[in-house]
Amino acid sequence: MYVVKINKIVFLNNKHLKKIRRVGCCCYSIDFRNGQNQILPMKYEPKIVENSKYTISDNFISQNSNSNHKKKFSIILPPPNITGSLHLGHALTVTIQDIIVRWHRMNNVDVVWVPGTDHAGIATQVVVEKKLYAEENVNRHDIGRKAFNEKIMKWKNEKITIIRNQLKNLGVTLDWDREFFTMDEKQNKAVCEAIIRLFDNQLLYRKYALVNWCCSLQSTVSDIEIDHKEISGRTHVSLPGTSKPVEFGILTDIAYKFHNSDQEIVVSTTRPETILGDVAVAVNPNDDRYKGLDNVKLWHPFRKCTIPIIYDHSIDKDFGTGAVKLTPAHDILDYELASKHNLPIISVIDEFGKISCEYDEFNRLPRYEVRTAIVQKLNEMNLLKGTREHKMSIPICSRTGDVIEHLPKLQWFINCKEMAKKASDSLRNGELTIEPSHYHNQWLLWLDNSKDWCVSRQLWWGHRLPLFETKYGWVAAYNKNEAIKKIGAKFKLPEEEMATLDIKQDEDVLDTWFSSSLLPFSSFGWPDKTEDLHKYYPLSFMETGHDILTFWVARMVMLGTYLTGSLPFKNVILHGMIHDIHGRKMSKSLGNVVDPEDVINGISLEDLQKKTHASAKSGVISYDELEKALIGQKKLFPKGINECGTDALRITLVSQNIKNQVIHFNVNDCNRNRIFCNKVWQATRFVLMWVAEKNVSDYTTVVPINCTQLWILSRLGDCVSKINNSFQNYDIYIFVTEFKKFFINEFCNVFLETCKPILAHGTNDEIQATCKMLLFILDSSLRLINPIMPFLSETLYCVLPGKNKTHVAHTKFPEAIEYLKWRNEQIDADMNMVNDIITAIRKLRSINNFNKVQSEIIILSKQQQSLKKYEDIIQQLSGTSSLCFLEDNSNSKFNSITDIVGDHTEIHLLLKGESLEYKKYYSILNLKRQRLQKQVNKMKKSRSLNKENHTMSDYFEESQENKMHSLVEEINRITMYMNTIKEKTLI
Repeated sequence: MYVVKINKIVFLNNKHLKKIRRVGCCCYSIDFRNGQNQILPMKYEPKIVENSKYTISDNFISQNSNSNHKKKFSIILPPPNITGSLHLGHALTVTIQDIIVRWHRMNNVDVVWVPGTDHAGIATQVVVEKKLYAEENVNRHDIGRKAFNEKIMKWKNEKITIIRNQLKNLGVTLDWDREFFTMDEKQNKAVCEAIIRLFDNQLLYRKYALVNWCCSLQSTVSDIEIDHKEISGRTHVSLPGTSKPVEFGILTDIAYKFHNSDQEIVVSTTRPETILGDVAVAVNPNDDRYKGLDNVKLWHPFRKCTIPIIYDHSIDKDFGTGAVKLTPAHDILDYELASKHNLPIISVIDEFGKISCEYDEFNRLPRYEVRTAIVQKLNEMNLLKGTREHKMSIPICSRTGDVIEHLPKLQWFINCKEMAKKASDSLRNGELTIEPSHYHNQWLLWLDNSKDWCVSRQLWWGHRLPLFETKYGWVAAYNKNEAIKKIGAKFKLPEEEMATLDIKQDEDVLDTWFSSSLLPFSSFGWPDKTEDLHKYYPLSFMETGHDILTFWVARMVMLGTYLTGSLPFKNVILHGMIHDIHGRKMSKSLGNVVDPEDVINGISLEDLQKKTHASAKSGVISYDELEKALIGQKKLFPKGINECGTDALRITLVSQNIKNQVIHFNVNDCNRNRIFCNKVWQATRFVLMWVAEKNVSDYTTVVPINCTQLWILSRLGDCVSKINNSFQNYDIYIFVTEFKKFFINEFCNVFLETCKPILAHGTNDEIQATCKMLLFILDSSLRLINPIMPFLSETLYCVLPGKNKTHVAHTKFPEAIEYLKWRNEQIDADMNMVNDIITAIRKLRSINNFNKVQSEIIILSKQQQSLKKYEDIIQQLSGTSSLCFLEDNSNSKFNSITDIVGDHTEIHLLLKGESLEYKKYYSILNLKRQRLQKQVNKMKKSRSLNKENHTMSDYFEESQENKMHSLVEEINRITMYMNTIKEKTLI
């Protein structure tokens, strides 16, 4: 057997086909260059189709990039963290951007799409330290900063390779020669330059302030790294570093005695241990219970001193007793009130989560142990006035699972006031657009109330702050030598003093979001004035998830405007978060997480559960959560996940409106889209078999020879127009809907079927014209779908006649102006009517279980003249053995079951018996209707229960609603059939 490889696709002759099928090989295709009559494999196999990685090679990018193009399009891929492999959220972002990039390239635009990875300071340090402890039983302090960072660099190199391969498996067309890492040399230069400018312009400063502190991590964390655990009442929560679960959800009432008086005021708190740092009690001035207490002093039972009562309108009169204790060192709102009323800040909890105070009984004890001890002590003092269950929210560090403490720390802050105002105004004045528009309020609210940005982190992994301390103060510089020179120049120091100057670099590193915020310009070489920066900055647009609108997008706009003088992009598109079919956020503890690789390659339930066990072993989920995760996994994926391939995954991800707040992912949709891929494959296979047999190769010009060919061209024109419009608005789901509608419903289900009689029995001219038309439609379709399904379209396009050296991604995307010339609204209207009649006949036969021999059809229609020219099509596509047209005013009486199409046509399916036959069909229909009604009732009951229990997502509800609607439609149709029987008999 001779096998020839051409363009990474294997070709072979027909005579070897049977033998190869017997041994299970399916790596064969068509080669039109040698005139051989060859066919595609019998079915679509993703692994074979996606084996070629041409779609992501450097060669692919370079061939389609031309600096002389007038139009330019530049974007960056939001950099994945190096903490692990890509998840579905990454796959969604990558797919959306790749589709848009491919569309622009096919429209002859000079496209730059920059890839990269983020060092993810906190997340990476935590995961590597966990690994270090699990494998070597040591922590970072045991091995030192240098050795620890070397461990992280090794981790980083391994993860970047995995991430890069995952991206390539998703079929992306990134500019790999521009790939960055947020801590590489170029990015570090940009970070240092930005910090130096901010410091020198007095926008970067150091102060004591309340920060989010993780005691387990020993660092500040940003708001985005905090999860808020909702507690409805008394709840025990397991926390790292505690020997037993800690009780939350309790409101404790504590009495403060008036100084030198038996009077008291009762306060309510969820944190009794912080009483050690109380500096005042606050009440609302409009609360009648606390009028006239302006000069009253309260006696602090532990510090043995007095504290004041203050009035402030921010106090909620309805919370607890209406009086609240103020511990400004450990609560953000208390801190703001203390600053407003000039109260002292007394810290009583240290960085390790232990009590730090002068009261020896509690000093150096863990905070939650002291909570219990304080309550007992207050009870002994007769100051405990009771406890009750209370709904609350606990701030949890998403990296460690520990409860966040708010501590006063000396940190570096960026003054964001002016930058935030410019970013806010850019949306108001229309310079910046954000879609969907319902995120405008979030943007404006966050920026208009923007606080200074705490950018220092007490970590070892990250960009170390380029800030140096001397006896003359702080200086910002690229390195120690430059810092000394700047100090020397500023204070005119002699060289000998500069040589011995005591100088020390700050130990802290920068918040990861800072370096990420520079990427729109740092990725093109800023602060150097590079050619790329001139050509591709600002970016054409920014596409990312809505969850990081304020943390990343807003900061890119603020720093971009400040450092470059222009917006980093003028358009922002935000996509939703991926949830499961039931509307739940994907979580390993729920067992509903889907790995993109598992969808592409398939995986058994057994292997899925092995991965979940591995997650528990590595500490990603607790062993308490493991059982729940395994049950959830088994329920969602009882047979594992079928191999679906990349193309099916990509089209599934963008089949819903990406701008929705939540995007529901259902593995079954991927299975259905694999079937759709096979539909495209089979249609291509069918066409190429006929084309090869009839030796058709040139289809540059097509001439329609009948009404169905005019119609399919009209539908193609409509499809191309709508798809291009959907791209302009980034409504990719409309693209998917319109293409499927055209290719399945119109091209495959109708047009291909009408071509079969011509191909089998037509004249040579008719066959040639039909083959050319089929190739033209197929060629256009594969170019249309390439941005979404690159592997399938690439594989099929290169086996079209004369295309074996052509890559579909290098061809021109179909333009509306070229195809709209075929639009014909009259033919569309006629064929809509024809298709409605065909559908009605099929349903009439199907519901009544009539075969072709029994299906004698009479059509009475007001549109008889229009329909007559489509008679052959109606008969062929409806599978009717006998079809007769009569005037709609005919007085003939038929022994038939009747259906009605619109207000213009009656369809009569003839029965051969008299009343006995009618009774038989009536009985069959009635039983069928009863069975369907039971299904509907069952679904209604299930939906009602799910709604009551809040276990049904909008997506799942819509899916169930559609199923129920289809059943109800069938019930109504059966009822109509039964009524026509009643009218004709005595039943």
